[in-house]
Amino acid sequence: MEKKILTIVVTEGPYRYQYADIAFEMAESAIQNGYDVRIFLYMDGTHIPKRNQAPQSFPNSAERLRSLVKKGVKVTSCIRCSTARGYTCSERPYINGVEIKSVYDLGEWVKDSHRVITLGC
Repeated sequence: MEKKILTIVVTEGPYRYQYADIAFEMAESAIQNGYDVRIFLYMDGTHIPKRNQAPQSFPNSAERLRSLVKKGVKVTSCIRCSTARGYTCSERPYINGVEIKSVYDLGEWVKDSHRVITLGC
């Protein structure tokens, strides 16, 4: 039987809204229910996997994302959005396991997914 795929698109960054936390919880639940999970980071969502974050009063979003990557979640950050925010491929600004790719890859993910959820303003 083919595994179901859940794609989560996050358009807001961490610490300002709870969208990243909601995405992490949804991904965990989907994994437990047998889904393959993909997370596409778009617009300010591209701040989520930044290395060396040190939030004082919040859970570290990059570390939470890292734990999902270790469970097989595929994470992609939009190249245009990432570079517009100062994250370049050559500098490896993100935690391991996060790819920087074109927004056009999202179209393929949507086509292949059983469910797509967008979180953001």
